[in-house]
Amino acid sequence: MGSAFGETRSVVAAEWSVFRYRPVDWFLLTGSRLAVGAGLLALVAAVLWWVVLSGLAPLTERTPILYLLFALFSGNVTLITIVVSISQFVLARHLETPGEVREQMREVVGYRQAVSDVTGERVIPVTPSGFFLVLFRSIDRDLERLRSREWGEADAELQRDVEVLVGDLELHAERVIDLVEGGNRGVRHALFATLDANYSRYYYGIYRLRSTYADSMPADVADDLDRLERHVEQVDVARRYFKTVLIQSELASLSRLLLFTGLPVLVATVVLMLVFTATSGPAVERPTLAVVIPLVVTAGFAPIALLTAYILRLATVVHRTAAMYPFTTRYD
Repeated sequence: MGSAFGETRSVVAAEWSVFRYRPVDWFLLTGSRLAVGAGLLALVAAVLWWVVLSGLAPLTERTPILYLLFALFSGNVTLITIVVSISQFVLARHLETPGEVREQMREVVGYRQAVSDVTGERVIPVTPSGFFLVLFRSIDRDLERLRSREWGEADAELQRDVEVLVGDLELHAERVIDLVEGGNRGVRHALFATLDANYSRYYYGIYRLRSTYADSMPADVADDLDRLERHVEQVDVARRYFKTVLIQSELASLSRLLLFTGLPVLVATVVLMLVFTATSGPAVERPTLAVVIPLVVTAGFAPIALLTAYILRLATVVHRTAAMYPFTTRYD
């Protein structure tokens, strides 16, 4: 229990740090989707209560209120049905036969063996954070070897270009190591640590060095660059695999949350609509309705707030990993 509490404190501290210094990244990517959804819902509630309390919406006519409640009801039914159907369709594509499962396992084992060969580690961690930690520590060692080697006077231009590449990649490697070191917070945390980099740029930098200095590059430098390229390739493969796992997990979580929140919202909307069916007017006192109606309408926006929070994260992840080497969609 103590370790679980410590892990929770670590996650909260990390999220708070991102929220303070990189609020846009927290909102789009790293922040809890429940917290982001709650923030969006609070914004909706603030606008609705301001409209009601300012007198712009006196809530005296029944017909507009019924239209609004019916729109919320039908919209939420459609939203929940479509999202859950899409999620089930995506997840159903991963229903596999035993032979397909066995083949996929062989591919994953083969990939882990390739990572073991390029890093020189005999035992590769099974957790995503530990996996990236091994890869980036190995990258850091290769970069240090490139930086500390002896350069001749004839290699001054090559040295300068190598140091530019090494410096850029070294900063990224150190940042990833700092983020994933000291604990395992699952696929999400490991993947987010690598989303700031454009790996096609590193591929291109290594390719350009080999092409520009093909005749004069020392053999040991060429070997180091080849090894570095294999490292970057393994990182990009792992990042894309973890992206697939994340999308499946997020869609499953979104479907579950939409069902948990959608059913109470639909019931509350129907009950409030039935209150307005009395011929003599609602049986509930008007001051009470002035409070209940904004609350129900605000709750009616809960599913769309959750959907927005999750889609923002998924869209950001897909956008930052859209291109595959040798092409890129990013210029930073």
